[in-house]
Amino acid sequence: MYLTPEQLAEIKKSIEDQRQEILEKLNQRNEEGYEPEVRGDEADIANSEGIAMTMERLQSRDVRLLKKLDEAARWVESDDFGYCESCGEEIGFKRLLARPAARQCIECKQNEEQRERGYYHPRPRKPPKPLHRDEDEDEL
Repeated sequence: MYLTPEQLAEIKKSIEDQRQEILEKLNQRNEEGYEPEVRGDEADIANSEGIAMTMERLQSRDVRLLKKLDEAARWVESDDFGYCESCGEEIGFKRLLARPAARQCIECKQNEEQRERGYYHPRPRKPPKPLHRDEDEDEL
C-alpha cells in the first residue's frame, strides 16, 4: 500500500467527520420538517411543492452518500484501498481525503463521466518517466 499509516488515519478521520456532518443535516431536516402549503394561490402551492421535492432529493442524496461513506470505512481496511478500480493506478491521497468513497482516479472518473454524457475523448496516459541513464551506458 502506498499510503502511510498517518495518511490512512487522516482518511479515516475524514470519513467519520463527513458521516457526522451528514447525520447532523439529516437530523436537522427531520426535526425541522417541511409541510407543503395546501392553501393559497397556485403559485404558492407550486413553490411549496417544489421546496418539498428539493428537500426530499437532498435527504435521498445524503442517505446515498452516507452509504458510500460506510463502504469507504470498510474499504479503507482492505489491501486494495486507494487503487483505482478501472486502471489499478493510485487514486491519490488528496482525492481520497476529500472524497474517501472515490473508487477511481481522476482520469478514469473524467473518462467515465464523458462517456455518460456522450462526448468521450480519452485522455492519453502519461508514459512512465524514463530511468536516468549514464552516458557511459550508451557506449556499451
